[in-house]
Amino acid sequence: MTGGIWSVIIFLKNLLIGMMISVYLLARKESFAKQSKKILYAILPETPYRRTLRAVAEADRIFSGFVRGKLLDSLIIGIICFFCCSLLKFPYTPIISVFVGVTNIIPIFGPFLGAVPSAFLILLVSPRQCLYFIFFIIALQQFDGNILGPKILGKSTGISSFWVIVAIVVGGGFGGVLGMFLGVPIFACINSLVHWFTDRTLAKKGVTDDALFDPAPIPPADEKKD
Repeated sequence: MTGGIWSVIIFLKNLLIGMMISVYLLARKESFAKQSKKILYAILPETPYRRTLRAVAEADRIFSGFVRGKLLDSLIIGIICFFCCSLLKFPYTPIISVFVGVTNIIPIFGPFLGAVPSAFLILLVSPRQCLYFIFFIIALQQFDGNILGPKILGKSTGISSFWVIVAIVVGGGFGGVLGMFLGVPIFACINSLVHWFTDRTLAKKGVTDDALFDPAPIPPADEKKD
């Protein structure tokens, strides 16, 4: 039991460190941008420099939209969790709300990661309330995934739910909790770059989407000569 609680504490510590690093990078991005522009302009020709700036601007849009949106979304979910748990008279309401709110920054899996240690704490007090809490977390996750999250994040990533899961799994394998959080915007940047390169290449060839996906016309058969 002690080992499980210690693992949860380490998990939350790493998650908080990742959040603080993300907030710091967002706060200092203007300074970093100016320094990076000077370096790029000094070492790159004009055309690659402009293309690099466009790619960096797109990455900044994706990262800023995702990080700010998830932080706001997690704050709202944490507040909702606190008030609902207080109304339902669950034990350890402040701790549970922090667990659920902080872990919510991880897409899809976040609420459940926070619910596991929370449900365990409630189980120690009341198995019945633990069951009610599980139902509440499922409802909260559905509200966040289908209503609140899309309203706040919109189309900031531009990738489907399947690729979000892939990004979380791969990011978690490489970077742990921080990788799970940053895996989605990084994958979204790669996806945007691939789409840009593909569209640019097809445009050079004079190929449109309609011409690419429509079947080629079948030439009429030659009439037989008598």
